[in-house]
Amino acid sequence: MKLLFTGDICFNYRQDVDAAASRAILANVKPVLDAADVRIMNLETPIFDEGVGYRITKTGPNLIGRPHNLGFLTEAGCDCAVLANNHTGDFGDEALFQTLSYLDAAGIAHCGAGHNIEEAYKAWRIDRDGFTVSIIAVCENEFGLAEHDKPGSAGFSMERLSDAIVREREISEFVIVLYHGGNEHNPLPSLMCRGRLRTIIRLGADAVIGGHPHCVQGREYYDGKPIIYSMGNFWFPWCSGDGIFREDLSWQTGYMVELQLEHGRHPQYALIPYRCAADGTSISLFSEEDNRTLMSYIDRLSLLLHDDDYMRRHYMGWCVISGLGYIRAMVSKPEYYDPKNPPENIAALRNLLSCEAHNELCRATLRLACEGRMQEAYDNEAAARELQKLPV
Repeated sequence: MKLLFTGDICFNYRQDVDAAASRAILANVKPVLDAADVRIMNLETPIFDEGVGYRITKTGPNLIGRPHNLGFLTEAGCDCAVLANNHTGDFGDEALFQTLSYLDAAGIAHCGAGHNIEEAYKAWRIDRDGFTVSIIAVCENEFGLAEHDKPGSAGFSMERLSDAIVREREISEFVIVLYHGGNEHNPLPSLMCRGRLRTIIRLGADAVIGGHPHCVQGREYYDGKPIIYSMGNFWFPWCSGDGIFREDLSWQTGYMVELQLEHGRHPQYALIPYRCAADGTSISLFSEEDNRTLMSYIDRLSLLLHDDDYMRRHYMGWCVISGLGYIRAMVSKPEYYDPKNPPENIAALRNLLSCEAHNELCRATLRLACEGRMQEAYDNEAAARELQKLPV
């Protein structure tokens, strides 16, 4: 059996896209999509009608998708939409309910979000051609998360995830975990993030597939089982305030993951790189030469996953690139906690403390400052920025 996974899909700046437009966008990668037995895609946008819901208080954009945008998923042959991410709850409960309803109506399964935390953690199960597979999806703890009495996404909890893996191991031959998290735009995961995904393998998952950083990262076999750290975006046209689509190559470049399942063996995988047009009008596979060049870059990132010293130095550089900006946003005032006047601008502080990747970066940056080692961090900044540059 072949399962195909893709990274982030977002319609916010191309709300005009419907099934007809999607056929042209997907034409070049359609043979890859069609060759898979099952297609699992991260939907980074709630799908709801105009006038439904409200913009929740959060940091970052509140992303919008409309019902006709699901034509993109249907044209791609999507079997399951993954909703465990930091945007599914951007417009509140009613918009989430509509997302679930529209996916159901389109015949697209979903996992990673629900009416409460128990439902959000339910696996999507595949029982086909003698294979039984469970897909569990979780995201880091940002906004729009489910609770015991609140709808939302499946916020990461090692205990809850461990229970889900154990439960699914009793039912399915293969258990695959999708993890949405990590530092955005960083080509290397932190040592802590690497450890978290390896721990998920030790808990019993047969594969872990990551996303969210909006750039490609490396991959490895750990205890004989695959970990994919970040696939990058799949289709995520992004428009700046002046109406210009962003052209940066890391944002537009990603890879699909083809997971190959055989009875009695650990899963094997293949990476299928591509690049999107900045305005979202096409997704194109690389030429053989460019594919080799990009795969060499991914191989380099993958080798660095095993070099703890390099990863520490790279992360120190990342504390300069991104951590200093986070620290400046860590503002707390007494009036924030006045019960009679709920604050409107505390979301950034909350996110920096609750999101695993943000929290780790703030702590690491503060530790370097407290230990008088910021010059060491600045000394590693240039190398960290250089690693971000794609060779194609």
